Amino acid sequence: MISYYQTLNINAHLWSEEDKHLFPTISKPVSHGGFSLSPTGQFERNIKRLGFIVVPPNNRFPLSLRDNESAQNPVKIPKFLLDNILLFIESSRFSFLKPANMRVEVNAHIVCTSEVLELMMCAPYENKTGWTLGVSRYRNTMYICRVDSGQTDPFDQDNLRRIMQERWLKKLHKYCVFENGIVVPNNKQSSEEAGAFHGVFSFDLNGKRVLFDSPVLAELNPNGFCGPAQNWAELQLRLVHMNRLDWTAHNRTEALKWWVKCFLLGIENLYIAHRDDNAFVHNIQKTSVRDLWKDCEKDWSTGVCANFMVRLLGCMSQVMAPIDCASTVYLFEYDATQGKVAYKAFQGRNQYTFVADWFRMMLDEHQEDIFPKSDEP
Repeated sequence: MISYYQTLNINAHLWSEEDKHLFPTISKPVSHGGFSLSPTGQFERNIKRLGFIVVPPNNRFPLSLRDNESAQNPVKIPKFLLDNILLFIESSRFSFLKPANMRVEVNAHIVCTSEVLELMMCAPYENKTGWTLGVSRYRNTMYICRVDSGQTDPFDQDNLRRIMQERWLKKLHKYCVFENGIVVPNNKQSSEEAGAFHGVFSFDLNGKRVLFDSPVLAELNPNGFCGPAQNWAELQLRLVHMNRLDWTAHNRTEALKWWVKCFLLGIENLYIAHRDDNAFVHNIQKTSVRDLWKDCEKDWSTGVCANFMVRLLGCMSQVMAPIDCASTVYLFEYDATQGKVAYKAFQGRNQYTFVADWFRMMLDEHQEDIFPKSDEP
């Protein structure tokens, strides 16, 4: 059965002074390791594809991001589903499972990708591009992923700019992202696709545990003997020369997205590559996330972003509370022009079902492993 849309009683574009100044209770994110993705996107239960940022020496600049050969091939945008983090949960055995009411449950209230949380936090300042999220609830856990609407205009200027930015970033990685932090002479690894690494993180949001994965880079920790061998880091790209209007637009879009991702992953530093209009990078500067926020505090509020995410997740939890079916999917659609979120239900197995059957079966198969066997008299 397919229902009609119902609108939630929240608006991303309306906030109070309290939202701006009172930050919700969100714990510091905890890292649970991660997994690799092969160049073809296959899940690998290892960290061998973890990339480390290594800034080239000054004599290597400027770096050309122009790649005529790759520019001839359109970039295929991957679908962001939950298969990989579900595989990570399964491969971690009992680390993320718990017994409850004589059945096995995932030890998290929400399982999703970082992209889902990023979209929610950026929504208050997004007034052009909407999105759709699929939500299922099974055994007291909500599963959330982005649903591809398939409505992207291939000739939209913002979309073309985003695709070009992705190409440039991919080329930039070949200059300064290396597995194990070991620089490969003459860019030998650039002839092959390097795959990707996703970290898995969790935090508590008003007492509810959120478990998610995200593509992430690292930097070597100079104090590795006294702590972790690496710190999570981020590599981004922006124009070296911008006028006042350009800076305002940049701060409310790209810079906001950078801060949101760093906040969710607990990243303290990011590397910003400065390019000119001809796609040449002239330098890469290490910047603290706090300084990034201070530079943008007149353009957006961290409290507004976080409070809307908390509010939307709370509304989703209320709507999904009666549901206990891995196949049923509720679509939540964000109208960026109005700031409103509406939802409708697709009951039972349907075209949007995304929680795989093998995952449900895995929970049942582990029931005997988790529950202690009673001693026979």
